[in-house]
Amino acid sequence: MVKKALLTYALAAGVVMGPLSTAGWAADGYARAASGPVGVVETRAPLNVREKPTVYSDVVKQLRPHERVLLVCQKRGGWVDGNPVWYRLHGSKGWVSARYVHNLQPVRPC
Repeated sequence: MVKKALLTYALAAGVVMGPLSTAGWAADGYARAASGPVGVVETRAPLNVREKPTVYSDVVKQLRPHERVLLVCQKRGGWVDGNPVWYRLHGSKGWVSARYVHNLQPVRPC
């Protein structure tokens, strides 16, 4: 009976506090949101960040799958799987294809 009560309290606390894996992000989410909209990398492999909004541009770094990134603005560039939109990343001189990044808020045009 004690174990069942402890489990119930633990589950209730988890619902109120949210999942632990995002608790750190949620705590500083206000500061991040003030800098720009957030996007999530939607790939299974690392995503290339390009110098310019085209797949023919040099790779400047890579992002991990499911990584959260700050987006500055969006611009039309080279088509990737039928999607011509690219996002400029905050704090980096790089671009990622919108085909592989899910924006969680609207992104202004560049």
